[in-house]
Amino acid sequence: MAIPLNRRELMAALSGLSAFAQDSDNTHQATGVKVGEVTPDSAVLWTRRTRTVRRFNEGVKREGRGREARRVQPGEDLRTFEGACPGAPGQARVILEPASGTGRRQTLPWTDLDPRDDFAHQFRIRGLAPATEYRFAVETRASRGAASDAPLTGRFRTAPAQASPAPVQFALLSCQAYHRRDRPGGFAIYSSIEKWRPDFLLGCGDNVYYDSEDPVADSVPVARYHWDRMFSLPTLRSCLRNVPGYWQFDDHDLWDNDCFPGMQKHKTAPLTLDEGRSVFRRQVPCPPEPNVFYRTFRWGTDVEIWLPDGRNYRAANDAPDGPEKSLWGVQQRQWLETTLKASQARWKIMINPNPIVGPDHARKNDNHANPAFAHEGLAFRKWLKDHVSGRVVVMNGDRHWQYHSVDPDTGLHEFGCGPASDAHAVPPSRGEDPRYHRFLRIKGGFLAVRVDPSSRDHSLVIEHRDVDGATVHRQVFARPA
Repeated sequence: MAIPLNRRELMAALSGLSAFAQDSDNTHQATGVKVGEVTPDSAVLWTRRTRTVRRFNEGVKREGRGREARRVQPGEDLRTFEGACPGAPGQARVILEPASGTGRRQTLPWTDLDPRDDFAHQFRIRGLAPATEYRFAVETRASRGAASDAPLTGRFRTAPAQASPAPVQFALLSCQAYHRRDRPGGFAIYSSIEKWRPDFLLGCGDNVYYDSEDPVADSVPVARYHWDRMFSLPTLRSCLRNVPGYWQFDDHDLWDNDCFPGMQKHKTAPLTLDEGRSVFRRQVPCPPEPNVFYRTFRWGTDVEIWLPDGRNYRAANDAPDGPEKSLWGVQQRQWLETTLKASQARWKIMINPNPIVGPDHARKNDNHANPAFAHEGLAFRKWLKDHVSGRVVVMNGDRHWQYHSVDPDTGLHEFGCGPASDAHAVPPSRGEDPRYHRFLRIKGGFLAVRVDPSSRDHSLVIEHRDVDGATVHRQVFARPA
């Protein structure tokens, strides 16, 4: 329920909104605020109260990677590690109003922060107006009646109404490794995206690396530390409270490399897949439990976006391939085909964490571009050609190179965004394949996507950009007939 503010409370809560892109002192929200799951009339604001106002930059550095990544040893304290942001008890609330200063203002009631959620909370805000820019302040305090900590502020724009022929632009990024940061404050890619100010961004997996970055996340507290350390970086804190997002998981930020339900050997043991799911849901704006994590959303008349779940329903990677083997599971596969076929959007964009077209590394065996799931991959590509050919584009993360491929059999276009930094890039083991590749670049960056309903010749424009935001490849699609 929204609670009206008196003038003194309003001025105190919204002071500093003119400088919403800058951190305030004494926020006690060291892990920032994330805005996400935006619709024409709703949004989710994630926050967390922390013991300190800033991340612990002077702590013990744990940056071993790969085989050098080790577990937290007896006697070691996560709170003393570099980047630590211990949670703290208290309450939080959100104050929200149209950025124009006119229109209805909402104040959500103070909410107790649950230690079981590591003192994080997701405010599900409803009753918003479509295609409207809002500014907000998130306040915290130590207890009921205590003085408020300084607010953390930001802004976002709601989605347009489904019947509105509104243009849209968004960014896609993936594979951000903490030890591969490329600037003191985190990642250049986030500064580039924030400067561009797209309508939203999509994080399509590997937001952190539980299994291959030190310390190995073998428990819930260590898994949470990975998120605290990553998302308290200044470039991420600034971007994510001003650019709304939608997040997916892949393997490294859910449980372990190439993971699937029932996997017996994994580096992150005894952390379980159920625990990994629970941690992820409490780190980013996302659908409420017990809702499934795969979902779709519209952005005006021309765009609908699909966000499948590639980990929770898959068969074992090493099971024999065949007609019954599925990466998505029967129910999700049926949902994909039903919703894709029924959609009236001009452009149907599927954000799959892993490749569907490829080509991939020769050694990989956990996606539709690999032998492990080749049967379903081929069947799905053919199904798209038969039912929605020319209106579906696939995008993905996971691969550590930027690319644009076209399936030679079905004509399906696939765009890989690449890793979040140049240092995290590696070439595909087979190199460039002219049968598939229209573009290949062994560097980091992101995808910048624009849809213009008013344009016939430039209806959909997909750009590969480098980490500094410069365009390195562009593909233009005309409006489908």
